Amino acid sequence: MVVGVLVSGLGPTTASAAPLWPVPQPYRVTADPPETLAGLPPGSEYVALGDSYSAGYGLGDPTGLPVSACAQSAEDYPHRIAARFGLALHDVTCAGATSADILGGHQFKGVDPQIQALSEDTRLVTLTIGGNDADLFGTAAACLALSRSGPVFSGRDAPSCRSTLVQDGVDQLGVKIRSRVALGIATTLAAVKTAAPNAEIVFLGYPAIFPDAAHTPAKGCFRSALDLGTLAGSFPSDAYPFTDTDVRYLHGVQQDLDDVARSASTAAGVRYLEVFTATQARSACARKGALVSGVTLDSRDGLQRIDMEPGALHPNPAGVAYLARRVAATLRSLDG
Repeated sequence: MVVGVLVSGLGPTTASAAPLWPVPQPYRVTADPPETLAGLPPGSEYVALGDSYSAGYGLGDPTGLPVSACAQSAEDYPHRIAARFGLALHDVTCAGATSADILGGHQFKGVDPQIQALSEDTRLVTLTIGGNDADLFGTAAACLALSRSGPVFSGRDAPSCRSTLVQDGVDQLGVKIRSRVALGIATTLAAVKTAAPNAEIVFLGYPAIFPDAAHTPAKGCFRSALDLGTLAGSFPSDAYPFTDTDVRYLHGVQQDLDDVARSASTAAGVRYLEVFTATQARSACARKGALVSGVTLDSRDGLQRIDMEPGALHPNPAGVAYLARRVAATLRSLDG
């Protein structure tokens, strides 16, 4: 059986020609008037940058912006923040984005680098970035296992992902995060500050996908992504098919990424909104109250290819609402 996975909600790797960046989108009309911030009066320009965690990958109500392949949702936290405070939103978030896509890359045909949406008129910038630089989600997708002790689907009977990524005691992914990824984040934050000199910048971390030891059940997190119905093309929903070893290992990877992001933010003088530590009890491992979806598989070509459904290992509706609340609280504290 060949197991393929969609990495970080990338979706298709090509797209038709895209329009230029859209004009700022007016906030959606809600039952209540927008909350007013002295430093961000209604109509202030708000630009949302980042990857699938900002784009609301896997949620409904697609915007089709900047192109449909970006899988951006009008239910993402930037749209919620714009509606709450009456801001004029430029949402250029795109699933699969890396630091290079913000700075100068053309992630999809016809789509300009995200940073080009910024200007002296921009008053608020939010972003999440770094997960795709580190290939965190691609690594996690390759770690799906048959049992809590392994083997992993795509590892040639490897007992865990850690067994292939840690060589001679050196964590290859950790080295990458502390070097190349750290540099990419630092360069991105410096460029954003330059491109939007009058903006408040809020850099969000990633909520917990893999819990720490204190929030890992005694019997582990494993929930199989396969069952008897798989032979008929159906799969369990909200599974968590990771070995005990990889839950610990990938938690450590997330911790490395969070540490690097916080350090880069401090050095750049950018507000870092840390959500990793605060969400350990509500990771995708949690059976109740999770803020991040588990894994649900989908098959193609008669089980010849198996992919993760959109939204796997990404914030669910409760998770997006949580991120919006945290961003709103941060803006209120800055306004105060």
